[in-house]
Amino acid sequence: MLFSFTSSFRLLLGNLHQLYSADMEKFDELDAVAGNKGETFTKTQIKPFANETESNSGQGKVSKEHLKQAEYPFSSGIAVIINNIIFDKRLNLGDRKGSDVDASSLLQRFLEFGFDSDLLNDVTKKEMDTKFNEIIEDKKSLKTTDCLIVVLLTHGNEDSVFMTDGDVKIKNVMEYFNATNCPELHLKPKVFIFQACRGSDLGSGVERKVIRDRDPNQADAIASYVEYDEEFGEIIRIPNEADFLAVYSTSTGYGSFRNTETGSPFVRHLSDELREMKKGEDFYKVLTRVNKKVGMGYKPKHPSTSVVTQMPSFISHLTKDLVFNQKV
Repeated sequence: MLFSFTSSFRLLLGNLHQLYSADMEKFDELDAVAGNKGETFTKTQIKPFANETESNSGQGKVSKEHLKQAEYPFSSGIAVIINNIIFDKRLNLGDRKGSDVDASSLLQRFLEFGFDSDLLNDVTKKEMDTKFNEIIEDKKSLKTTDCLIVVLLTHGNEDSVFMTDGDVKIKNVMEYFNATNCPELHLKPKVFIFQACRGSDLGSGVERKVIRDRDPNQADAIASYVEYDEEFGEIIRIPNEADFLAVYSTSTGYGSFRNTETGSPFVRHLSDELREMKKGEDFYKVLTRVNKKVGMGYKPKHPSTSVVTQMPSFISHLTKDLVFNQKV
């Protein structure tokens, strides 16, 4: 009787599994555009890979030890910085003076971390597509790449960023490297950093007097690396959104400031924090400090009589800690 119940229960689980499967002062500007909501082009379709076992269908092989790791392994990475300053006049977008400061600062940081880094200036939609597909198609390099960082310094709105000839949905930008389109980056961190407006509203807040208090304590941790298992392993599912980190210079619906001489406060603080980050420190802590320094320390030069602020944000789908190691 027990054997019969167990067999029936297993059959039930199998059936369920099958069903389940089926305007402002001289220097501070906004990287914003008002009223432009939709994307104005058809995104290039990425061709599916011929080898179906290289998709996220559950057929790829990953060791259990790799899944148990608390920290992403890191020895090499790819960084692409798209720095858009001058746009097609038909878009009615101002020149992004000062952005070169941001671009060169971040490029220096990524080189220090040992990233294979590339800086592209005034990029069209087609040029972006070509660059991203170039990365995807270099499978040999991707297999030895532990992390991908894409930085877009440009104008934007709530759900899009601008190339020099039109807007691109942020979702579409990130989809180039998801689990289906870029299987070589399975379980590897993919970081997208956006210095762009996400709307035309101004951030607001209150002012309070700061009093002296005690200093907080911190503690860091680090984990070890185990390679992929090429032969064995249970079937797991890797969501297309897994291992992505989206870092924004401002919150949804609000403008993002940039100084025409010193660059943007967000990128300036991010670069400074990357330079000063401690050995073994998780990238989350860096981003949290940037949030605090920009959100609570930066005072935009703006004609508004109210308290104007800028609050960065990040959305994480990472599945492990992300730690960068200084190489230079």
